[in-house]
Amino acid sequence: MLRTTTFIGTILVTAVLGAGVARSRFQAPAIRTVEEQALREYAGVYRWGPDAFVYLQLWHEFTGFGKPGQLVSFDESGAIRVLYPTDRDRFFAGPGAAVPTAVESRIEFQRDASGRITSLTWTPEGGAPRSAPRVDVEKHEDVRFASGDVQLAGTLITPAGVRPGSDPGLTPPSARAGKYPAIILVHGSGAENREFILPFARFLVRRGMAVLGYDKRGAGGSTGDWQTASFDVLAGDAVAAFEYLKTRPDIDATQIGLLGVSQAGWVMPIAAVRAKDLAFLISISGAGVAPSETTLDQAQNEMTASGMKPDTVAMIVSLMKLQYRFAHTGEGWAEYLAAREKLASRMGRPPDTFPGTPDHPYWQSLKLLYFHDPAPTLRQLRTPVLAIFGALDNNILAEKNRAAWDAALQAGGHRDYTLAVLARANHYQWEAKAGNNAEMPSLQRFVPEYMPTIQDWLATRVRGFAATAAR
Repeated sequence: MLRTTTFIGTILVTAVLGAGVARSRFQAPAIRTVEEQALREYAGVYRWGPDAFVYLQLWHEFTGFGKPGQLVSFDESGAIRVLYPTDRDRFFAGPGAAVPTAVESRIEFQRDASGRITSLTWTPEGGAPRSAPRVDVEKHEDVRFASGDVQLAGTLITPAGVRPGSDPGLTPPSARAGKYPAIILVHGSGAENREFILPFARFLVRRGMAVLGYDKRGAGGSTGDWQTASFDVLAGDAVAAFEYLKTRPDIDATQIGLLGVSQAGWVMPIAAVRAKDLAFLISISGAGVAPSETTLDQAQNEMTASGMKPDTVAMIVSLMKLQYRFAHTGEGWAEYLAAREKLASRMGRPPDTFPGTPDHPYWQSLKLLYFHDPAPTLRQLRTPVLAIFGALDNNILAEKNRAAWDAALQAGGHRDYTLAVLARANHYQWEAKAGNNAEMPSLQRFVPEYMPTIQDWLATRVRGFAATAAR
């Protein structure tokens, strides 16, 4: 996840927009301020050709939760670009996912006589324009369901028929059959809404899969509070989504699974152990070790990548370990406080994430999540599992966490699991160079293996899923 983190006043994660990318001869125009609701008019599915589609949606990765989202294109080829508005129906994209300082392409939208958006034209610098009509290959339905006393709001996307006169081949076989297998999107950390995980799975809709995304409790249209929710509670929300889908006549109740990113790797196995009739589980960059350990790994890697001196990195990591010891056991307060004061004398006043009193509420936040051991749950897991790791992930270290999943699943006698490490992939399975957070805006695409890995795995396990997408 691209989150801004501060350790003793030192910024470790920075949005260095345009870092490491070539400058364009096109001068970047001024970016127009457009309300999020107005941007939603452009969201949808556009078709480049018989088996080439691009999805436009609102996304908050580069702006942060609680702020307006950006219009982002996710191409089935893997390409990712923020579309920056310059005028009504006119946008530009930079040479990286979120680079507003240079122009790689210009995008214009066309409307019919009634004002409805019908197509887009994408013109790369020095290249020929490429047009894509807007197509109705998805049906979106807003839904609500209960998880205990919490109401969760979401959107169910199902394969849809096409408008009269359009290509009938766009309708997948499962759409004509009337029941769909389904994937429930499970959140990572933070106040993620129903759309945040969608880019990791939307390409499956054309292959006959329904996709349910819901706002995390306390985010968007959902009630409750994610900040006080344990992994067990969050797993209960995923189970509630599962129970809801089983009541629907358009969903095959025996072919419902979970797909989630990052923190979901701790949540989904709990849900799958509780709901034993889940059909499958797909973990993207999910840990096999405790959150405290992954946080230490990421902090050390990010600080090193930022150019921080090794002795300073070692001091901060040591302080974090003392902090976790006190939060977990209640022991070592004096040692923690002494290390905190020593580092403060060197680097300045510590932030609230390193409390100076033992009754600070942050300690409860650590106790809630950071010391969860996923191994006992993984040993109980019987649901078919695909776990994907990024070889350049600086948070969920690929080999360490793959080995942890493997050891736990083997110990439990699991008979159907696949653990895949994708070369060049970062935490989001984007094609990376270093794998740190600072390079995220300059990256350009998912690694080529990401989508085929999921498609091929599902094709042999899920009834109603088409190995070849509808065209």
